[in-house]
Amino acid sequence: MREPRCNHIVQSKNLWEIAIEFIQKIDDKLMDINLKQAYITYKICKIRNIPYETVSKLVFLSCFNNVGKYYAAENKSDPEIETYLFLKYFSPVKNYADVLLCDSQNHKITIPHQEATLFKISNDYTKLLLNLNNTTEALNALLENKDNYDSKSIRALERLIRKTDIIYEFNSVHYKTIIYRYISKTIFNPQDKNKFISMLSSLFEMYSAQTLYHSKLTAIIAYMLAKKHHIYFYRAKRIYMAGLCHDLGKVCIPLRILEKPDKLTDREYSTMKKHVTYTKEILNSKMDYEIIEMAYRHHEKLDGTGYPNKLKGEFITIDQRILQVADIISALIAKRSYKEAWDIQKTITILDAMANDNKIDKGVVECFKKNQKKILKAAFHFTEQADKIYERINKEREILNLKKNPIVEDEEPKKVVRVIKKKENKVPEESTSSIQEQTINDEAISKPEEIETKNEEIKEVAPTEKENNPEIEDEKQKTE
Repeated sequence: MREPRCNHIVQSKNLWEIAIEFIQKIDDKLMDINLKQAYITYKICKIRNIPYETVSKLVFLSCFNNVGKYYAAENKSDPEIETYLFLKYFSPVKNYADVLLCDSQNHKITIPHQEATLFKISNDYTKLLLNLNNTTEALNALLENKDNYDSKSIRALERLIRKTDIIYEFNSVHYKTIIYRYISKTIFNPQDKNKFISMLSSLFEMYSAQTLYHSKLTAIIAYMLAKKHHIYFYRAKRIYMAGLCHDLGKVCIPLRILEKPDKLTDREYSTMKKHVTYTKEILNSKMDYEIIEMAYRHHEKLDGTGYPNKLKGEFITIDQRILQVADIISALIAKRSYKEAWDIQKTITILDAMANDNKIDKGVVECFKKNQKKILKAAFHFTEQADKIYERINKEREILNLKKNPIVEDEEPKKVVRVIKKKENKVPEESTSSIQEQTINDEAISKPEEIETKNEEIKEVAPTEKENNPEIEDEKQKTE
């Protein structure tokens, strides 16, 4: 399926606003640090007369710096490596992701690569300035390793410090005004707009393995359903965009709830249901009203038993009904850590039962059944390609982590000396206190490193067996 280009659906400046709001929902402090780095990056670029296209990409990288820390622990990886992988495979500026890798690997930059040196000096200086709270001291600390930076970037930074009171800019929040004004003028082409929204959903979905590429799959199914339902092209593109955005609010839900393999408690389910409200807050006034409402209402049911507003059928548009069905199909046909992918016959049985109970639209279900081969062909083609991408990510993650943290073989263990006294054997306390337990995380995406141990015995914790729940409402609780 050819991905629809949503050029007129959302403006470029609104995409930036969505991205900033989204990251602030995850970690407000991180976004503040990133915007400060973006400010210094922008100012140095301006002094050096760097071309506009390069400036916009470096500012973009600064705004998304260190976002990988949210799933670094899950993958037993380095946050900067995860940020690099995320931007390389999912962002519109993938060709610039190597700039992050140069910094994360602490490479001495000797090549005439102004993008890398610019980003590195702004990143390092921002960290030093926030730590020391003195522009001169931060500069002196930076110059202790001046061989890591090119002379032009250093001179530009020195000039910036002389001309601008950066501490005042940071304290007065004027730096945000400058960056917001700059990014509001950034123009994305139609293809990059789609990548931008897909990138945000991918950021969340890499954070939560339970919903891996769920949003993009939902968007594809919804778009195909809309076309087969004879929805005209502009509306179909809006449905596609709503599918990409519909679960952004889950970034505000605790991971222990998102990843829980069992049925949610009433309290946990109540928390889970808030994700639609958070989604609306992220998108509010930044996208077309109909797109926001589709994303906000994708859990409503025709009989009024859905959430958040228990709307009945007459208040739910056909576009919203299409997204509701697509979301359910996406959840059922995808493989999860607690269940295998359901076959098409079982999926249709569930859809028919829900349609007969007046939960979802019968016409949309019939449209899916009639065109299931074409729709599922597009859906499964996407999942196959996505699986290959994640396989490449996992391989590259393993290589990068080994480069940064090479495995060092342990020294030979010391021999335990028996002290014999009055025919009684005593073992020194040092030897008995050396036994440790190793917990193996069976859910880690990356391959665990081999660990050589001195211990006499290792206890392995077997992975818990996850249960399948045949009830669709329980299924939706887990997958969403």
